[in-house]
Amino acid sequence: MVAVATASCNTTARPFSMPLCNGVQIEGATIGNLQQWMVKGALTSQDLVKCYIARIQQTNGTLHSVSEINPDALSIAATLDQERSATGIRGPMHGIPFMVKDNIYTDDKHNTSEGGLVLLGGRYSAESTVVAKIRQAGGVLLGHTALSEAADHRALVNFSDGYSTRVGQTRNPFNLTQATSGSSGGSAVAVRINQAAIALGSETHGSLVHPSANLGLYTIKTTPGLISRHGVVPGSFYHDTPGSIARSMTDVAIMLDILAGPDQYDNLTWNALGKIPEKGYAAEVVGKVALKGMKIGLPWNPYWSTAGVSQRELYEVRLDELRAAGAEIYNITEIANPYGFGQPSDTPDEYGQLIAYNTLLAVAYGEWLRNWTFPSDDERYGMATLDEMAAWNRKHNDSTGALGNSTWWYNTVSGQDFYDNAIATNGTLGDAFWKAFGWGRRTAQGAIDFGYAYTTENGTVIELDALLLPSEPSGGFDNGCASIPSYAGYPIAAVPIGQSGYSLPCGFCIHGRQYGEARLVRVASAMEDLFKWDAEPQWHNYKTAKGPWDAPWPGYACTTESLDRYACDRE
Repeated sequence: MVAVATASCNTTARPFSMPLCNGVQIEGATIGNLQQWMVKGALTSQDLVKCYIARIQQTNGTLHSVSEINPDALSIAATLDQERSATGIRGPMHGIPFMVKDNIYTDDKHNTSEGGLVLLGGRYSAESTVVAKIRQAGGVLLGHTALSEAADHRALVNFSDGYSTRVGQTRNPFNLTQATSGSSGGSAVAVRINQAAIALGSETHGSLVHPSANLGLYTIKTTPGLISRHGVVPGSFYHDTPGSIARSMTDVAIMLDILAGPDQYDNLTWNALGKIPEKGYAAEVVGKVALKGMKIGLPWNPYWSTAGVSQRELYEVRLDELRAAGAEIYNITEIANPYGFGQPSDTPDEYGQLIAYNTLLAVAYGEWLRNWTFPSDDERYGMATLDEMAAWNRKHNDSTGALGNSTWWYNTVSGQDFYDNAIATNGTLGDAFWKAFGWGRRTAQGAIDFGYAYTTENGTVIELDALLLPSEPSGGFDNGCASIPSYAGYPIAAVPIGQSGYSLPCGFCIHGRQYGEARLVRVASAMEDLFKWDAEPQWHNYKTAKGPWDAPWPGYACTTESLDRYACDRE
């Protein structure tokens, strides 16, 4: 980590209080706030870099949310400060420090490692497109955030979510016994505790929307291909997408305007031509007045029927607020019936979506390693397959925990069973793969598309503006937001609305249709303006939380038999 001088700061008595930055309170600041202060001359980009690095140094030993700081961040900020004085600003991101998840390659002096040791020290053929675009827009790359190792693609069961060999266990500052949930947890924690105002993550299945929910932040997981995946360590060609995690939907929209568009290095991006709004996504941000007449569907089974008992009152209050604002609420019996890994419990084995994910993971690493090089004297030089990566991990089990039975990789059979399952497919895109993948994509797209077409008792079809789901992945429970949109290749937005009994944020997630990001910006920003929820972390249990996550307290157990009641059974 790079040590730099910090700007003058004031402190208060509360734990981990945010110091002033050159006399300015930047806690909770958005991109717009920071830009205004720089325009007025109250702050410079160099001030921001110094203050954010000081914040990282203050908090990272407890939360483990940042893996490495860019040693050139301060000099980049100085250059952009000079450019501001000489020729003005490039746009809203000019001089704004940003961070990226440690699976997004940056072609500079600090490492991109995906949180593990097996890729640490390697280099990719070119910088990721998303980082290059933000740099071009004037952003200052501050560093890499921590992630669940291998973006949660290393293990499937019995491992500690948010743990990586390089950084350790990322903690949730609202309650350190609770998870950050999803592999982009480091990016979400960094934004929430003001280590940066904006950060990039990535999602294959929940890794943007779940951490955003558990940290009370905003995001849109986009349609795969709207934003280039070039230079992002892949998990699945058909499911992956990078995206931003932010304190406002306006900031999410600003980043969409910077990042969306075709890229010669990602052929899926050409499908998005003609799908981007002419005036951009930031122009789609609206206030709560836009809720009047907005048609919102609530899929009952299995989402609202299993919403936590402890949060029922909060959800009902928020739904009443939507009605009072003029929104029309429609109860939908069901759009799908996903249990377990987002599928109907009676789904035949040959349609299991893990067949698709396992196969695509093997293919993805093979393609990545073609352009990932190590020094010629490194034992990993020439590494070309996921099988070779897994073997290297096993060879170095004392460091990697690849054989399981450790504190963090406590599977008794393997500490990398996702790798093992993927290797077993040999990356074969044959009949078994296409049968499972095709079924999942077809049925998931149909679930969302038909969900948007609400049919009244007299047969009238009403096109809805949003499908709204509860989002409360606290207490060790899963979150139903991600599975169906992941299988479908459709977008999701996350909107915070309050806190659960665990003191963790909770919220709504909004399922969108393919390339429906502009509509999601409108719906989510209108709700943001209505609810105006924001709260700083309480740091519960920061002195006592140890090891993997403590047992859920108090808890509720969801079963398929509980779905005919309002909520789940008490344990």
